[in-house]
Amino acid sequence: MTTELVEKIKEIVETKVKTIGEEEVSFWTGKAPCWEMCHCPAMIREECPATKYPFLPCWEIEGTYCKLDDYGATGTDTSICEICRVYKRHGNGKPIQLKLFGRGIDTSLKTLEKIAKR
Repeated sequence: MTTELVEKIKEIVETKVKTIGEEEVSFWTGKAPCWEMCHCPAMIREECPATKYPFLPCWEIEGTYCKLDDYGATGTDTSICEICRVYKRHGNGKPIQLKLFGRGIDTSLKTLEKIAKR
């Protein structure tokens, strides 16, 4: 197996284990979650992985709404997180490292077209 494949398998297993007891391990327990601090509209909250995977802070999740741009970004650039008030309040100055991949908002044209037809 390639190192990349092994890492993906580890990531999937960790995600499954954490989601089993999601309420007990929610990063946001006792904190104002990012979607509230940023006043995200319902449409964004429904699609953003930050609300779906609360066991991780938003800055550790690939493809959150905040990390996307108009040029087709995949949501891996965390530079926006470094200046975000949510990270500044809850990140404790720790370096940002993405931990959840492939669960972010899909910005591909086909997906956007499907959503628009709903």
